[in-house]
Formats: sequence, C-alpha cells, structure tokens
Amino acid sequence: MILVIDSSSQLNTRIGGLFIGSSEVVVGVGDVLRIDEAVAAHKPDVIVIGPAIPVDTAFATAEGFLAGHPYAQMLMVVEALDSTVLRNAMRAGIKDVIESASLDEQLKPSIERALAISSRLKESLDIKDETVTEEAGDQPGKVITFFSTKGGVGKSVISTNCAVALAKSTGKEVVVLDLDLQFGDVGIMYQMSPNHTIFDAVQAISRLDEDMLKGFLMVHTSGVKALLAPVRPHESDSITAAHVKEIIDLLRKLFDYVVIDTPPSFTDVVLTALDESDQIYLIATMDMPSIKNIKLAIQTLKQLGYPESVIKFVLNRADSKVWLEVDEVEKSLGLKADAKIPSDRIVPRSVNKGIPIVLEQPKSSIAKSLFALAERIKDAEIKTNRGNHDRGGMLRGLVRRLS
Repeated sequence: MILVIDSSSQLNTRIGGLFIGSSEVVVGVGDVLRIDEAVAAHKPDVIVIGPAIPVDTAFATAEGFLAGHPYAQMLMVVEALDSTVLRNAMRAGIKDVIESASLDEQLKPSIERALAISSRLKESLDIKDETVTEEAGDQPGKVITFFSTKGGVGKSVISTNCAVALAKSTGKEVVVLDLDLQFGDVGIMYQMSPNHTIFDAVQAISRLDEDMLKGFLMVHTSGVKALLAPVRPHESDSITAAHVKEIIDLLRKLFDYVVIDTPPSFTDVVLTALDESDQIYLIATMDMPSIKNIKLAIQTLKQLGYPESVIKFVLNRADSKVWLEVDEVEKSLGLKADAKIPSDRIVPRSVNKGIPIVLEQPKSSIAKSLFALAERIKDAEIKTNRGNHDRGGMLRGLVRRLS
C-alpha cells in the first residue's frame, strides 16, 4: 500500500496511474499532520512526500515517524535537488529523493524498490522461529579485514577470492562486508545485482537483528554471502561508525568468518573495522608509493598497540620485474609477507566475468596462492583485538597529526 502526502492531488493521481492493474492501493492525504491517522487506517508500506510539502517539514516528519515504523519506507519528491537536501534527507531516513523533472524515469522504479524492501523487512520482523541460544564453548566468528592506504593494489580481488577459498576449504559460513561505501566493487567481483545493501540495513538499524540482517545479504554461487556497498555514493553519508560496529557484531554471530573489504583511507568506518578485527591484512604491490603508504600504516597501527599477531602483510604482484626484490620490501617494512600473490593475466578476465579466480582457474598459480592465504587465515592464532574500542579515538587523533 502506498500513501502519498501532498497538498496537491497531482502526485497522488500520477502514482495511481503507474500502478493501475497491480495489487497496490494508492491513497493520498493533503497534510503531514494527518500521517498518524492515515497510517493507522491504511498501514502503508511506502510513503511518498510530495513537492508541495516544505523540505524541513518532510525531514522532521521522517525522523519522528520512521523510528516507530521500521518496515515503512519513505520517499520524497522535490522541485529542485541539491546536495544539502539529499544529505539531510538521507540522515532523516528518507529512502530516496526524486527531482520533479526526473519523475518519468525514477518514480516507479524507486517505489517498487521501496515496496520490495518493506516486504522483506516485514517478513523478518514477523519471524516466529525460536531463538537458538549459543551452546557453551561456541565462539563468535573471526573478523578479517583487508586494507591498503593506496588504491589499485588488488585488495578487492584478494578479499573476495579469499572469502570463497575459505568457504571451499573449510566448509564454514563466510560473509563479505563491503565497507568501501562510495565505490565498493564486491558486487562486481561476484556478479551480484545489489537488490539490498548496507544502506537498507542502516535504515532499519533501530530494529535490526540477526534474522532481519539475513534478509539484506546477497548469496554467491559459492555459498559465500555478501552485504554490499550502497548503490548511490551519497547514501554513504547516513552510515556511521556506530552503525558499522553494530552490523559487524551481528555478522560475527551469524558467520564463522567475516571478511571486510575497505577503501584506501582511514575513515571513521575503516577505523571501526580495524578495531573490531582479529586479523588485519595490509596489501601492497611492488612499487614505492604503495610500499611507503603501507609502511606508514604499519607504524600507525603498532604505535596504537595492536599486537604484531594481528597485523599481516600480503605482497600482491610479487613476481613483477620492477627493479625491486621481495626481501628488500620485507626489510623496508619490517614484516615478512604472509602471502605473495603472483601476477597473472587471468585476473582482469576474472574480474570482468565476475567469477572468482579460485573457482574459474583453481589450479592456476594465483589461485593456489589465494588458497594458501585462506589456510593461513584459518590456522592463525587469534589474539583478539576486540574490546579495545578506545583505539578508534586514538587513531583519529594520530591520523590528523600525520595528515
């Protein structure tokens, strides 16, 4: 059911026309003051606020309403869209903002996506299965974060392939969390359509539990599951470090391994992932800018007291002929490489096809090195890094001084 709030009936009529012949009922009211009355009477899945409603009134209405109605999705139509309106709308929990000039292209798809999300949320909220309590001795899943301070080093290729290799070699439950919130590539690596993303999970954060979170995960053919990055870069504005911590905590209860892919920067979200990690794999390639940046990252993490057993190092394209030797890189960093991944022309082909190398070419040298890395992850002694959440604040201060 779709509720339209606008002092003009034009938007209501237009949306009604879009859903002629469907089972969706469209109801319109002329004032946000009537939202509670209309919701009680019609129980809408999607609420569309029209352009005649002042934007500040729309934001206040969304903040007050959505907290108590976690399954309802709210959209907003505006005459003119700018970055400030978009940012404030996302912070208020509004699912999408559509400019009047783009209604023909965007209105129906946006409403249909919101209806699908609402349906999935209601299913999760209505689950009556008994809660399974943890048996004595059960351990939470291991959190493995792949990080680099430089882009283009193959971090997403390594993290997504390692996740599949872990699942295949251990038979355990594995999930990939894409924390590159603006330009994440996990969906591309796995050839997944982003029907649901971390942005959807955050919109329901006040009621998010393990069962609901499962509804936002995409499933790869290997059995690996993924919580994808937002479809639109601006949606990242509404995702905070606190949200990410809550989601990691839930994923740790659901999966044996939580593999996290990150952007190449020390954002608040990345700092949270690092602080929650059991193992941190720093990725570098055989070039001086990459080595310099990873050296700085290692120094920073060590200054903050992360155990040496937590900080790992992966050298990608380790066989590149670039007038550098592997032992020179290891000496410079003060770390032995936990894995040395060779170059291979099958990598770009694998990425373009959306099929992990460990599945398409499991006998190749690069696949063997990725399976070996997965074995190291499985066998690593875990000296937990959890519980030291003050590190996040310390790291923020240090990063500011270094920048």
